[in-house]
Amino acid sequence: MTLLQPLLRKFKAPSLVLASLLLATACATAPARPPVQIGTGEPRVDPVTGEVLQPGDVDETRLGELGIQKPVRGDGGLIPPFMEGRDVKRAAVLLPFSHPNAQVRAEAESMLAGIELALFEFAGDDFLIMPKDTAGKQSVTEARVDESLQEGADIILGPLFGDNVKAVKQVANQKQVPIIAFSNDRSAAGGGAYLASISPEEEVSRVMQYAAARGVRSFVFLGPSTPYGRQVEAAMRYQASLQGGVVVASSFYDPGSGAADEARQIATVLQSEIARGKVAVMIPERGVKLLSVAPLLPYNGVDMRQVMLMGTSLWDDSSIWREPTLAGGVYAAPDPENLSGFRQTYNRIYGRNPTALAAVAYDAAALSVRLGAEDNMRYNGVTDPDGFMGVNGLFRFRIDGTSQRGLAVMQIQASGASVVEKGLTAFGPGPS
Repeated sequence: MTLLQPLLRKFKAPSLVLASLLLATACATAPARPPVQIGTGEPRVDPVTGEVLQPGDVDETRLGELGIQKPVRGDGGLIPPFMEGRDVKRAAVLLPFSHPNAQVRAEAESMLAGIELALFEFAGDDFLIMPKDTAGKQSVTEARVDESLQEGADIILGPLFGDNVKAVKQVANQKQVPIIAFSNDRSAAGGGAYLASISPEEEVSRVMQYAAARGVRSFVFLGPSTPYGRQVEAAMRYQASLQGGVVVASSFYDPGSGAADEARQIATVLQSEIARGKVAVMIPERGVKLLSVAPLLPYNGVDMRQVMLMGTSLWDDSSIWREPTLAGGVYAAPDPENLSGFRQTYNRIYGRNPTALAAVAYDAAALSVRLGAEDNMRYNGVTDPDGFMGVNGLFRFRIDGTSQRGLAVMQIQASGASVVEKGLTAFGPGPS
């Protein structure tokens, strides 16, 4: 399959152009609503031989056609030669493949691979993906959106950054083309843009609901003085008010220095609150920094057996689970049981583990294919109140463009993190 190599080199990632042209089986029948099953992440199997197929296992008769001919423009947009005469659905993918930061480039490539897996599992021969490199720049993103709309995009997957989403959603909205973006900046949502990423607000909501159900009404925040830290703290205050609780103290430390003084202040508050009843403390920190901050509480005299320690998905990291201070701590995350098939398939095909956003991108692509099969790639399709069940579990988009998630609650022990409360499998009636 040497003719495929130029395509595979384009973004140094699995070829979305190739994946989008695969002749795949039709979408599997989803269970009765709610919710709509959009993906499992399980490997695709040849129905005749039973062999596990790989993305790139293309009919040899198509290789020459793909290698020497470019898609041609039809009345409704770009149509590859062998798709002529079909009612083609088009999804543009806007990701920063040439971003100057290597980590961002790697993230974009992992997301592209996740999208390819969703296409391979679900897309039929009438679904076309149009990948666009934004380089992470606003001006480039604007040009790529204009290009995508001219080429007949029915839906846009991306961009990755909030500022880029804000810059392009108006022009897409004018064409009634939904954007499913990957930013967690809630201010970028709305106006036809829907945020597929799992937001800190959703994580905070889930873990605080868990705490409140166990009698916790007093909450404390100890975290970095960063936009992320302040986003989590604001979400805590909002959730506490909904649950009849209160954030009794918040302390922000300089992320570039130690947190000794702030931890000492919080320790004093915790000792007082413990005497009155149950209390939980949130530390939205990661890795080595978390391992240096959390032990400061028992060092300053806090009896951690009397405190519920809470975190965000930053805690979903096996390197921190053996820290004794974190034992019993909880955080919200997608149920690993839902993700297991996707992770195994991704690792087997690409030889590495997927990023968290790769799974988000998989679900976004699977949703797009599903909506395309239903001829419903419109706002009312994206905002189906029943929601969708993907590899990240249950989710649905609110009218304001944010997403609601049925996350699980994980608890840390020395042996690892385990599910202590499973995520929702269906949303209840009423507005999201």
